[in-house]
Order: sequence, then C-alpha cells, then structure tokens
Amino acid sequence: MPTRHISINQLRVGMYVAKLDVSWFRSPFLQHTFLVQEPGQINKLRRAGIQTVEIDPERGEGIRNTSNGATTTPASCSNQDPAAAPPTSPPKPLAQLNEEYGQALVARKHLEQAMSSIFSKLTDQGVVDRQQTTDALREITAVTRTFESSTIFMALSQDRNGDTSLSQHALTTCTLSLLIGNTFSFNPLELRELATAAVLHDIGLLQIPPHVVQHFYSSSAPLANRELLQMQAHPRLGMLTLKRQGGFEDQVLKMIEEHHALLDGSGYPKDTCGAFTSKQTRIVILADRYDELITGFGGTTPLTPHQTLQHLFREAEDGQLDREIFSRFIKLVGIYPVHSCVRLNTGEHAVVTQLNPAMLHQPIVSITHQPGGSDYAPPLVINLGYQDTSAPQRTIESVLDTTLPHLQLLP
Repeated sequence: MPTRHISINQLRVGMYVAKLDVSWFRSPFLQHTFLVQEPGQINKLRRAGIQTVEIDPERGEGIRNTSNGATTTPASCSNQDPAAAPPTSPPKPLAQLNEEYGQALVARKHLEQAMSSIFSKLTDQGVVDRQQTTDALREITAVTRTFESSTIFMALSQDRNGDTSLSQHALTTCTLSLLIGNTFSFNPLELRELATAAVLHDIGLLQIPPHVVQHFYSSSAPLANRELLQMQAHPRLGMLTLKRQGGFEDQVLKMIEEHHALLDGSGYPKDTCGAFTSKQTRIVILADRYDELITGFGGTTPLTPHQTLQHLFREAEDGQLDREIFSRFIKLVGIYPVHSCVRLNTGEHAVVTQLNPAMLHQPIVSITHQPGGSDYAPPLVINLGYQDTSAPQRTIESVLDTTLPHLQLLP
C-alpha cells in the first residue's frame, strides 16, 4: 500500500510518519520516519510549522473516518508535551558566552602545542612517545569536562578552512570523539582507548609520500590507481606501526585499522567490514569525517559547522555513518550550535545562546541587530520554540559565516 499525504490536523497517535514536508534541520525530530506514540510528538510538529506529512498505513494506523466522512484527531493532541518544556536555566548573557569562548580558544592553542610536539617526535623518530600522548590525552579530557560541548565544538571549528595539519586534525578528532564517548556508559579504559585511537588514527599517512598525501587532501583531481591504493593503505600502516612499537591495546589497533570502514561497505581497506565495527570505532569515523568536511578534505569546498552537520545527517541516513552516534552528536552540539550567528526570517541577526533539547531546530537566541542593521540594546532574548502565538513567528533562515560571529554582533 502506498504512503498517504495528510494534513497535520489528521495526524494522530498510532500512525507511522514516512516523510515530513520540511528539511531535517527545520524539523523537531532527528529522524523523519517514526511511529507517533504520544500527542506531544504531534505538538512538536505543529510548533515547527509543519503543515502536511506522509503516513505509511502498513506500518501504523490509517485515516479513521467519522460517520459524516470527516477525519478526527484525538482531543489530547492539544495537550502540552511535558518532554518539550522550555529549559529551566536562563540563557547565558552574550558577554559570558564571549568570555567562555575566548577561554576555550586559549585551551585549544595549548592543546595544539601538545599535539604538535607528539607529531614532531613521531615524524623525526618514527615512534609514539607514550608519556607525551598520555599527558595530552589527560589535558584533552580535562577540557571536555570544563567547557560546554557547544563551546568546545565551535572553538575547534574556527579557522579550519584548508587546514591539513595532521596534529590539528588529531586534536579535533580526539576531542569530538571524547565528547560523544562520554554520552555512552564506557568505562575509563574504554574511554582511554577511544581517545588514544582518535589521536593516532592517521599516523599511517606519515609512511606515504608527502606529495601523494598533499594531492589527496587538497585536490579534487583523482589520484592514479597506485597512489589511491597507497592512501587507502594508511589505516593498516598506522596499525602496524603501533603494533611493532608495542604497548598498545588490541582495541586501539583495531580502531585505527578500521577508521575508514563505513557501515555500508564503501570504505577501506576493502577487507574490513564496517557492519561489524565497535561503537568506539564508529565514533572515531564520525569525528574524523566531521573534520574532513570542515577543512575541505579532498579538494572539496570547506563547509561551515552547520553545513557539515547537514552533510553528516545525509551520510547517516544513507547508511555510511552510525545513526545513533550521529543523533548523540547532534544532541550535544545542536543543529544550530551555541555561539552560531544566524539570520532570522525577519531580517534580524541573532546569536544562539542556548539549545532547546526537545526542539533543536528552535534554540534560544539573543537578537543583536534589527533588519536595518541598528543594534538592539540590550539584545532581545527569544525562545524560538516558545513564542507568543498571537505574534509573527520568528524562525532561523540561515547561518551567517563569520569567524567570531557573536563578538562581531555584540553591541
């Protein structure tokens, strides 16, 4: 039986939503196919401005008609969804956000120096300094526990356009992997293994001719077959390097060997099977992929953090990345991460200051500039998920690509 197109007023508990009429980043749900299990889900769709949906009658209930042919929707659908209550803590002032962001950038600089030392020694001597690596991982772990996830995420994402530094890539991949790993019930050993693999996942590249690596990173032109095979061997080369050195856990070696083994089988090396990789490996794969996209890996156009999240969503939907891990990642940083500068449908400029966990597409924002460019003094704080329904509804229209958006917009 084909899917049916219905209005939001016809949607009720028990129906299976097969498609929404909006793109994923304007939707209150990370998945666009789901069973409606409670009225609050319908309320979220209404608040998001969704007018129509497609339902699958074979996977859920169909349209139920009344005696006069009209469709009905349970009265309970008008109830407020308790899970979608506004955040109880007030959003931080822009000045405080600016200060925290600045502190995160200082921490990033310090960690970059530690990473640079590790990779300089590795390049010169061909071995990993275990003590250096342990100390760096301890510091990265401390940073993930000191700052908000969105603050770390945005600090790591700044000024990465065209950055092919192996040490910086290792830092970003490791930090994001730890942020995601902390949402699972991993024990301390598993988290340490995850962090170690994330830092060292690309050391096999040091055994490949530099001109091949540079071409692979910065050019969209395809490599010759021999050079492509060299690049695709780097996960195994990295694993073998650490295996020869000794002292690394088998799980670390396995994660490094499999960090390009995509779930749909399209990754490499070809004899690794993405479907059987561990959760830790899949975390490293996603974090690695995020940094590839934001830096313009492979000669592609570098993406903004928001664009990168959209791209990762599509790859998760296509079966390349783990959907659960992507879902946890997006819940940490948001569809529009805190510190993002956005343009609203009113023409106003705003800064995202707090996430709405139940409605990630509708965060709390501080509106700093009016449509004509003049300041709001003080900034106007609006919860996009809970607006006065009698007034015109503000929505995010686009993300503004600026280096330090909130600093530039702060009156």
